[in-house]
Amino acid sequence: MSLSGNQEVTFGGLVGHVSGQEIGQVVRQVSRQGKRQGEGQDKGQIVGQAWGQLVAGFLFSKQISGVTESTLQWYSYILRVYRNFHHTQILPPHPPTECSKTCVEKYFGWLLSQERKLVTINAHYRGLRNFFKWLREVGLVEENIMEKVKRPKPEAPLPRTVTEEHFVAALNQLDPSKPQHLKYIAIFMLLFDTGARVSEVLGLRWGDIDFAQRLILLRGKGRKERVVPFGRVVAGWLLKYLSLNPPAHPDDLVFKTSNGTPISKRNLLRLWHTLQKRAGLKPLPLHGLRHGFARAWLMSGGDAFSLQLILGHSDASMTRRYITLWGTDLQKKHMQHSPVDRLITIRPVLKKR
Repeated sequence: MSLSGNQEVTFGGLVGHVSGQEIGQVVRQVSRQGKRQGEGQDKGQIVGQAWGQLVAGFLFSKQISGVTESTLQWYSYILRVYRNFHHTQILPPHPPTECSKTCVEKYFGWLLSQERKLVTINAHYRGLRNFFKWLREVGLVEENIMEKVKRPKPEAPLPRTVTEEHFVAALNQLDPSKPQHLKYIAIFMLLFDTGARVSEVLGLRWGDIDFAQRLILLRGKGRKERVVPFGRVVAGWLLKYLSLNPPAHPDDLVFKTSNGTPISKRNLLRLWHTLQKRAGLKPLPLHGLRHGFARAWLMSGGDAFSLQLILGHSDASMTRRYITLWGTDLQKKHMQHSPVDRLITIRPVLKKR
């Protein structure tokens, strides 16, 4: 992808008019300044300008490719930490186009010294890999240096899964006769019944819900759309909530605050944590509802392919992990429903010779 035209980018504190020509000009200016003597201060200023322009250009390219706001924030944060590391730990200063494999490895070593977990370092690796890939795509570097850096491979933590009993105990802390509580009952029910991500449910519009077919349209990562079914019980709670909150337009958000603003993910996480504490439960993450849906789906005989489609996974790796994790439970289920075992109880399958 190459940037053309003159685009204004305002994101994460980075403001600038970014074009492919301007980016190239900044980098060439840094290169010329680096050959001069006694101009360290000027070079530092130009290096800072290069970082700002390149990061803003990268974020702009991601923005127009359709990534979500949360993903943009994630990229912005990782590049800000990497940039600050360079300004304080790598001397003399240089722009990202002059970063080497050694620079990145020192950065990962520094993250380890800050007691960052391997899973966090792996996230930084993914962010930097995409950034340097973009630098190569716009022709500012000849190679993606991240291809030479060994990727950290942390052990994947076991998913903290919400069971049906845990879910019911937490929801019993809400009073359905209170309109505000009814809203959150509908949210948590929908999360557990569909396996949807929190951001997907909080972004629902009334026009995304088909009550006749009991289907909802979800917009997932990368704004990819998928249609997911929901059950009769959830439909009943949603209709009850709808009767108290009739929308003025199909594009209205389904779930809003009392002021009409979108519900923040942080506030919903805080409420979920509080409900569990009140019920005397060990708090589990809200994402555990998604894992709980997957477990319940497999345990009730649902197939892995349909599960992958419902959850919106781009590949089957996570679905396979679910199956591996709950293999013992599935084995018990098979013992109860083995078709051959059932045949033998009815009549001998093979005649004795």
